[in-house]
Amino acid sequence: MLHLGDVVEEIATGRLGKIDTVLEHHANGQQTVNYWRVFFDDGKQPLLGIIKDALELRLVSCPHTETEPRFTPARSII
Repeated sequence: MLHLGDVVEEIATGRLGKIDTVLEHHANGQQTVNYWRVFFDDGKQPLLGIIKDALELRLVSCPHTETEPRFTPARSII
């Protein structure tokens, strides 16, 4: 699932952009995404894209995944 802040490629145009808005709808315990707004900073027009189908986007990078190892002590501190 695509998240706020993800860098994505619009497949039809090959443009890279960052998701800056996600409009979600919650009903009956289910979540559906109405659209993702993508900000393109490549200098071309349009600067913003409203994407209603996730299949039109390809995830390039996600800021929510760990990329650097963290220090974990061998023994518990407590």
